[in-house]
Order: sequence, then structure tokens, then C-alpha cells
Amino acid sequence: MPVIVIQLPSHSPLREGLVIHARNDSDKHVVLEDSRNAEYFRIGESERDFVEALLESGSAHDAYRHYQEHRPKSHFSMVRAERFCKWLLVNDLIALDVAPNPKPKKTATRNPLVALFFWKIPLVDPDRCLMALNQSCGWMFCPRALLVAPLGLLLGVLATGGQWSQFFASCEKLFSSWRWIWIAIAWTGLKIIHETAHGVTCRRYGGEVKEAGLAMILLMPIAYVNVTSSWRFASRWQRLHVTIAGVMIELLLAGLALLAWNQFDSLPLKQAAADVVLMASVSSILFNLNPLLKFDGYFALADVTGIDNLYDDGQSYARYFGGRYFLGLNSHPPKLPGKFSGLIKWYGCSAAFYRVFTVAGLLTAAATIFHGAGILIAAAGVVSFVFKPMTALVRHLRQLRRSGDLSLTRLTLRTGLLSALAICPFWLIPASGSWTSPGIVQYSPPAVLRVRSSGFVENVHVTDGQWVQAGSPIVTLRNENLNIKLLRQKKQLAQINQEILSAQWRGMSIELAGAVTRKDGLQQQLDELQLDVDQLVLRAPIDGRIISRRLSILAGTFVQSGDEVAVIGREDSKRIKVSIGQVEARETKRWQGKTLRIVVSNRSTFTGKLSRIETRADTAPPDDALLAINGGALAAIQERDDRFVLSEPRVNGIIELTSEQSKKLRCGQRASVYLGNNNGSLGYYYLTRLWYALPHPPRL
Repeated sequence: MPVIVIQLPSHSPLREGLVIHARNDSDKHVVLEDSRNAEYFRIGESERDFVEALLESGSAHDAYRHYQEHRPKSHFSMVRAERFCKWLLVNDLIALDVAPNPKPKKTATRNPLVALFFWKIPLVDPDRCLMALNQSCGWMFCPRALLVAPLGLLLGVLATGGQWSQFFASCEKLFSSWRWIWIAIAWTGLKIIHETAHGVTCRRYGGEVKEAGLAMILLMPIAYVNVTSSWRFASRWQRLHVTIAGVMIELLLAGLALLAWNQFDSLPLKQAAADVVLMASVSSILFNLNPLLKFDGYFALADVTGIDNLYDDGQSYARYFGGRYFLGLNSHPPKLPGKFSGLIKWYGCSAAFYRVFTVAGLLTAAATIFHGAGILIAAAGVVSFVFKPMTALVRHLRQLRRSGDLSLTRLTLRTGLLSALAICPFWLIPASGSWTSPGIVQYSPPAVLRVRSSGFVENVHVTDGQWVQAGSPIVTLRNENLNIKLLRQKKQLAQINQEILSAQWRGMSIELAGAVTRKDGLQQQLDELQLDVDQLVLRAPIDGRIISRRLSILAGTFVQSGDEVAVIGREDSKRIKVSIGQVEARETKRWQGKTLRIVVSNRSTFTGKLSRIETRADTAPPDDALLAINGGALAAIQERDDRFVLSEPRVNGIIELTSEQSKKLRCGQRASVYLGNNNGSLGYYYLTRLWYALPHPPRL
């Protein structure tokens, strides 16, 4: 193997403005404060001793020699010393000899592709406001106040008791378009309160909060405050208090919202309270307290365990684990602290796997939420998060191949076997999931009143929602041209009758036959005209209730032949017309006729059976109320004739309702139908969705 030469800088004194804060508890690491740039760096015990030696000698060579003399059994190797010196240089902590007029320091360029997914926007300096808030209500953020949050949540849970089914019913359709605005407002408010709790608690212990703003994650704003000054706190429990203060205040708000949910009678207020409960409890715990991400949970775990550089050491082991057991490389494991080596190994592998899962979720979310633009964002993410690391890995493997440290055959066999083992379970695990499809409540069957003859509306005899009997007049139209045409036809018919009588009297058989033929044709036209005139009065074909959105403004307007005026239906005979995607429609045939769960706004959950499914997909919407432009869930595009059609073909299904269910629902209400129970495999399911997502040539 080639000998790797380690070069430490001969002249590397630390610059002015650096302060080392020692800890007075069991923590062995210290905080290196850069007072000039208001930055804080936590370094471990070995790095601390190396920094102290560096302060005395000013040379990395002498500092490392001095360090090895006093701590010969330390795991702080020369490779680690070189990396630490480079880290000091990158963070501008080394005093370099510069010219009298030095050039300004170049900031590290940020990958613009990564910026599409995450960036920070500093907005204000909240230190004075947090100081005033700490003086007025700092008692809310004392250590004893931490017990209030779980107690408040416990009271809310106890108050809910056996009403959890109703609570989860309030949470259904959480991501409906009509609740997005409230969820965005509530989410923003909760995160502002969360970050304010961090800032006030940090200010309580003497820290400084010089920066606050927004962190954009996939164009979703999340408030943040810079409380890195808490790293200088001597007590780990003070730092831990600052870390978990945001989650504690959100749990308290979740408990109060749960208590409010039990007091509200209005369904919209119950839904709003349920949204706050979920966002302040479940999402806060899964997101903020997740130690696999470098948020509150990670820093809390680092403070509790006292592990130095937990994330960096974990990633070092994860790289070794992947190279050794996935690629078959002959690499040496990194040296880890013996006391927590097992935890660091577990954390490193878990964090690496979770990072892959998170990146895949962000790419999928970008492609789904932003449609066409999302595909470009997802492609940029693939280049940044997948292509670039893979390129660096291939370059590293190529170097190992040239140096003789890599067996290409072993690498191919190992990666092929591991890929097969990773893919095969997707074709063995059954896909048992559920999804929702939008639907609309309709009469079954609906009697649609359409205008047979064009004309002006002279009288409207009914009102919207009125019960009518069969034969009752609904609308009376006026068409003078049609009446005049009918009179002319009658006059012509009378003339032909005179010709027939004259031909009979004179015995002219040929003229008689021609006149009879013309009379038959004219009589047929007259019957059609008479039917058109009679249809100027629209009558109810069945008993039922009138449904129309424009009856009140119909009088005096002109309507064309074929225009819909109203719908008549029976209140005890209704159905739900469901719009189903093509992928889901392939699976619904397996469980057609089974019981499905249905949710209608302002109604509790009930069940129904899918009676039939249309065999042909179509872009025509089942009802305009289901289009996104009207508050529905279906995306639509506008044609040249100003007509809206679905962005992709969908299949319609029919769910017949019982008489009791029909009486409780109103025609025109939107519904969500839960479909599921897929009997295929996960691999088949995702492959099918990918196939339908790809563009296909049109069929001839």
C-alpha cells in the first residue's frame, strides 16, 4: 500500500477574538467562541488539549508533538490533527500573514441546486424584544414550568376520554384545499411560539440571541432563532432546557387545544382545534425531537450523553460500514470513544439511512406538489444529492482500483447481490394501503330539465328546493317566432285540405295522391312544431325536489335549446359519483362490491358499496364542483372554448346510498371515498404508477 504523507502547517497561530469556555459539569468538551463573528464551535477533549498546545507553540508540528508527549495513549491521530487544522483554517480561526491591504474573505459558495430545497433568510435581531419578554413573563420558562406542558397534555387526553373516534373524524381530510389556509396560519404561529420559547429561555440564562428569521424547506417557511450562545453555558441542563423549551411549549398548546376541542360544538372549530393538536404534538415530536436530524432532538441527545461530535463520528462510522460491508473495501474502522461506541455506531448508520429516506421524500414531494416546476426541482435534487455523491464515490473507487486496493470482481458481485436483496422484498411484500378519491352526491337517477325550444323565460313557477309533483309547471317560455311558424303551418295544412277536396270532387287521382303526400309531410312538421310550442311550458316529469342555482335570476333571460334549467330528484334516492385515477381503477375491480368508508363535509363517517365502475377513462369531470377552480380536489385545464376538462383521464364509479343515508345528505355535497386493500406487491404498485406517469404516444 502507498504511504500517505500527513502534512501539518508549520505556522498556525490562533487569531485574536477567540474565547474558550470550559464546562463545570461532567462534559469534557469545551466551546470555542468567535466573538468577532458571533459564532460558537463545540470541540472535544482531544481538540481542546490540542488547541491549548497550539496556543502555547503557535505551530501545529510542535503542538502535536507536545500533545503526544503528555497523552501518548490518546486516539487523536495525526490524520485527525490535520483535519482539525484544516477545519480551523476553513472557519477563519487561524491568524495568517496577510498584506497591508488584505482582500476581503471569500465566503463559501453555496450549491444553487441545494438552495432549491433549503436556505435561511435572517430578518431581525430579536435580542431586545426577548429581553423585555423575559422580564415580563420569564416565569413561564423556568425549569419548574417544564412540568406544566405534560400535565396540560395529560389533562386534555383525560378530558377526551372515549371520544377518540370523533376526534380522529375531525382530523379527516386534513390536507383538503379548503383547510390549507388555516393549517398554514396555524403552523406559522406555532413555529413562531416554538422559536420564541427557545430565545426567551436562552436569554434567561444570560445568552444572546442576535439573529431570527425564516428557514425555507422546499419553499415552506419555518421560523428559526440563533441560540448557539447557549453552548457557552457551563451546565448541560441549562443547555438542555433551551433545547427542549420549544417542544414543551407546543405540547402545552396541544393540551389546551385538546381541552378546547371538548368544549366546542361547531364542527369547523373542532376541526381547527384538532389541526392544532396534531401539529403541536405529533409533528413537533416527529420533526423537532427526531435525533436523526440536526434539530432539537439531536442537540438534546448530545447534551444528555455528553458525546462530542456525535454527528461527525457517526457519519465516519457509517462511511466505513458502507465501504466495508456494501462495497467490500479493506478500510479500517474509525476510532470512537469506548464508552459510547455502540451508540455512535447505531446513530451513524440510522442517520445515514434516514437521510436517504428524507432526500427521497423531499424529491417526491417536490415532483408532486409543484407539478411541472416540481419535476425540474426534483431533477436538480437528483443531481445535487445523488449524482454528485455517486460521482465522487466512483472517482474514489477508481483511485483505489489504480492503487490495487480494490477488487472489481468482488465489488460487482457484492453490489449486485445486495441490490437484488434490496429489490426482491418489494415484490414479496403485499401492498395493503388506502387512498382517497373525490366524489359528489347526486340524485339516483336525476331528472334533468332541459329546454327543448329556445326562448325568453316569461314565468318561473317554482323556487329552489321546492317539492313538486309530476306534471307541475316549472318554467314558461315565450317564443313569438315559433308561434307564428306554427300558425303558418296550420294555414298551409288548411290549404292542402282544400286541394284534396277539390281533387276528389273532380276525380283527379294524380293530383289527389300528390296532395295527400304533401299533407302527410306537413302534418308531421306541424306535430313537431306543436310539440315545441307545448314544451315552452316545462313540467316536472316525476315527483321530487327542485335543484337549481339560478332560478331566481332566470326570469327575462334567453335560454338556448338544450340548456339545463333545473334538476328534480327524490330525497330518498341518491348516489355518490366517485372520480378514480387510472392506477387505482385497475385495483378496484378486485374488491368491487366491498364496503368502503365515506366522509362527507359536516357529516360523520359512514359506509357504502361500489356498485359499478365505468370501463372507459375520460377527461370530462363528473361534476364541476369537484374541480380545483371551484374548491374541489381535481386539477383541470381550460380548453379553447373556455370549457374546463381534467388534466388527466379518470374513471367514474357509482356508490348507491340507502334511503336513510340519502335523506341525511344534500345533493351537490362533496365526499371523500377511502379506497384500498390492494392485493398486489409494493414493487408492482410503484412500477404501475411510474408507467402511468411516463408520457405515452396517442392511440390511433
